[in-house]
Amino acid sequence: MVITRETRRGRALDPAPLPVWIAVLAVAGICALVLPLLGMGQRVPWTRLPALIGTEAARDALSLSLRTCLSAILIDLLLGVPLALLLARDWRGVRVARVVVLLPLSLPPVVAGIALLATFGRRGLIGARLEAAGVSIAFSTVAVVMAQVFVSLPFLVTTLESAVRTRPWGLEETAAALGAGPSRVLATITLPTMTPALTRGTALAAARCLGEFGATLTFAGSLQGTTRTMPLEIYLARETDSDTALALGLMLVVVGAIVVALTEWTPRRRRRRRGAGVLGAKILGAKAAAPAAAVSPSPADPDEPTSAPSSVRVRGRIRERGWDVDLRVDAGEVIAVMGHNGAGKSTLAGVITGLLGLDSGELRIGGRLVDGAGVLLPPRRRGVALLTQQARIFGHMSVLDNVAYGPRSHGASRERARRIARAELAGAGCLDLAGRRGDELSGGQAARVGLARALAVAPDVLILDEPTAALDVESRAMVQRVLRRRLAATGTTAILITHDVIDAVQVASRLLVMDGGRVVADGSPSALLASPTTGFTARLAGVNMIRGRAQVDSDHLVSVSIGERRLVAVTGSGEETSGAEGAETIAEGDEVALVFAPRTVALHREPVPGSPRTCLPGTVAGVEQSGGLVTVLVTLDSGETIRAQVTIGAWTELGISPGETLWCTIKATQVRAVPAGPAQAGR
Repeated sequence: MVITRETRRGRALDPAPLPVWIAVLAVAGICALVLPLLGMGQRVPWTRLPALIGTEAARDALSLSLRTCLSAILIDLLLGVPLALLLARDWRGVRVARVVVLLPLSLPPVVAGIALLATFGRRGLIGARLEAAGVSIAFSTVAVVMAQVFVSLPFLVTTLESAVRTRPWGLEETAAALGAGPSRVLATITLPTMTPALTRGTALAAARCLGEFGATLTFAGSLQGTTRTMPLEIYLARETDSDTALALGLMLVVVGAIVVALTEWTPRRRRRRRGAGVLGAKILGAKAAAPAAAVSPSPADPDEPTSAPSSVRVRGRIRERGWDVDLRVDAGEVIAVMGHNGAGKSTLAGVITGLLGLDSGELRIGGRLVDGAGVLLPPRRRGVALLTQQARIFGHMSVLDNVAYGPRSHGASRERARRIARAELAGAGCLDLAGRRGDELSGGQAARVGLARALAVAPDVLILDEPTAALDVESRAMVQRVLRRRLAATGTTAILITHDVIDAVQVASRLLVMDGGRVVADGSPSALLASPTTGFTARLAGVNMIRGRAQVDSDHLVSVSIGERRLVAVTGSGEETSGAEGAETIAEGDEVALVFAPRTVALHREPVPGSPRTCLPGTVAGVEQSGGLVTVLVTLDSGETIRAQVTIGAWTELGISPGETLWCTIKATQVRAVPAGPAQAGR
């Protein structure tokens, strides 16, 4: 067929089609599987088929196969689901256990039968004792079921284990943080998310049970109506009547095809819950006009969750991560935590939520010891809610049930939990989403629903781990507004972990900077950004910072070494810090940070004699343009990189390219010197 523009219209085209030789081999593989079945179908005596499959022996064999298969599947599910969940976790010896469980897949069925007979036969390891007690297993219907379980259980386990390992991470952890116990997490999160794999694994195991022959014949024998299943009946009929064998074989093919077809069946989703979100439907039309001005729950609403905010006090270490933090967060305080990747921010979140334990020290929430001195409370008992950049909305539930999940886990009735959920969804401006499934949400919608779900449990402490990091600009702004409004309304103690300085300034009243697993700066966002003492806060503030040992001359000028030259500052002065509260006291030899704005750096082709006092050589490392300005990255002799900001005209006049050398001059009055002492401990 020639694909023209007309035939392509409306069709999705494969941007990376498979090579033709792959398709040829795939077709060959299909033929290798289908041709034998076609050959069998050609030999079936279709005119005599009803009579052949209607014999008493055939009916007995089919009935026995279906009954034993159903019994074996029930046992497979009872044993296989817990076994798959166990093997999907990391623990010492799990590899050995996995080999043992999957070993029957590689054994010939007759070997499996011999093993069962040696164990449960009349003279077997266990069978002899059972015989003495009057219980006989071998050569009975029970033996057929045991043989089918032995060969089919690994199919179910390996299918479920693979599914558990590849599921979205963090769903169970989120449920536990919302207050759900282990059994509730298993019933409401783990098993529902395993449903497709459970269907597939069950169907594969059932197909294996229906086709089992060797182990059954060896362990159970061939007694009509007792142990002679369909495969055994076909084998016996083949010796005397090939037409009967073909007819029975066709019957087994049909049954097997139906069972295997179940592995490809998935129920059609209901896009919306029937009658869900009546109030949400009413406000849907208003949402477009005022998305952030949704109805907030009344403080007097008896269904609004209430909880007194709690303080957080952590003083502890995790040696393997080099993490050592001493921090206090007051009740009702909202703090932002910033730092490089790997600085220890997410470790702080893990310690407070209970996903990580301290090696030494202690953690107290609201004065209650939750980690330390032989105490380690699980996440569900800490009163801490966690919201991350992956909102981890439960995709198999409606939005309303997602938000009601926490209250339900804490013992609220279904109706009360839903009233609380509607109130929180209204507060987050997304009540109109109540009837949607969790996996039908956009990123911004999921973030707001996640916030509503976290606040629905009235947490003592709310941990926000980069909740807006994965959102676009518009969605981020909306979530920031909702977050700021809801935190102000609830008075919840909150710790916001972020890389976005706008988050820190707009939401938090206090900013912590972490580096190397320690708190290196602690104060109000405005104070830290006005007088940065770390390279990280300097970059946040958009200024340059050079650290070093101070030299103080008779004119009270402070300088630090930059290669063979010096960077000079005037203490207590500086264009960039006017209005600061007095001058800092800096003594000879103190660790000091010299801070200056990129626009205070002048660039020259040659060194400039006389004033200014600082004239530093450097190499152009890069050039960035923004609007009418050019930001030049200059690497100094000391290896540090500073930024200079000049107009496009000035940069063009210089005529310098990356890799070339230039000179940077900075007036001492435009450089601020601030003490850069040891890292500040938490309050």
